[in-house]
Amino acid sequence: MNKYMWLLGMGLQKALTYRVNYLVTILAGVFPIVLQWMLWQSIYTYTQADKLYGLSYSDMLSYVVLAALMAQALRTGFEYEMAEDIKSGGLNRFIVQPLSYFGYRLSVFVGTNLGYFVTTLIVMGVALWVATTYWALSIEVTHVVLFLLSAVGAFFLQFMLFYLLSLTAFWLHEVWALFESVRVISLVLSGGVVPLSVFGASLEYYLSFLPFQYLIYFPIQTLMGVLSIEQVLSGLVLQLFWIIALLLLSITVWRRGSRSYLALGG
Repeated sequence: MNKYMWLLGMGLQKALTYRVNYLVTILAGVFPIVLQWMLWQSIYTYTQADKLYGLSYSDMLSYVVLAALMAQALRTGFEYEMAEDIKSGGLNRFIVQPLSYFGYRLSVFVGTNLGYFVTTLIVMGVALWVATTYWALSIEVTHVVLFLLSAVGAFFLQFMLFYLLSLTAFWLHEVWALFESVRVISLVLSGGVVPLSVFGASLEYYLSFLPFQYLIYFPIQTLMGVLSIEQVLSGLVLQLFWIIALLLLSITVWRRGSRSYLALGG
């Protein structure tokens, strides 16, 4: 356990070394938020509708701002490092050392991204204050607490999704297009661009059987008080289910991939 805590600490130190990148990345996230703001302002003005897709203008603005920030909080990047480890033989040291590659990747991911994750949540707190002050969004302490639980779950669910995706490098020579395609698809299906209600009730229902909505849509709905306590608790259980399911699937894929890796001589 100590070696994984050391790796976590090293990841955190590395992240702090590049803290300017944190600021640049967060500021870069402002531009799509502004574009979303202008887009929905135009749509609501043109339609003269009080509500669209079940959301008022102020609720829609609150959602797109909070969802965009949540998407920023769930950044990855380690998938390219994993692919390089598999292609270049970097896994060899994990074969001869008593160190779990999964544990290594998880520790480094948490250490590298924890500071950014917390910082982005603080920025979300500022956005939430603006929403409650100027957009009449009603938020209760219970919503915030449950949101934080769902946000932590989303953090680890995002890791599991991209860890599993990275294991395709055992069989695929070029993975860049796959990684970026899945990243875009995940952003859309998780509600990171628009609320899933925009796609219609039927598609929203079918998307509920996939893990993606538990990354952004579910946490933001929890924060905005759209869901009842029972729905939130049920969602947290399903979020945990997907984390465990992806973990078990990753173990299976890792075993098969590592066997082919060893068969080819690493």
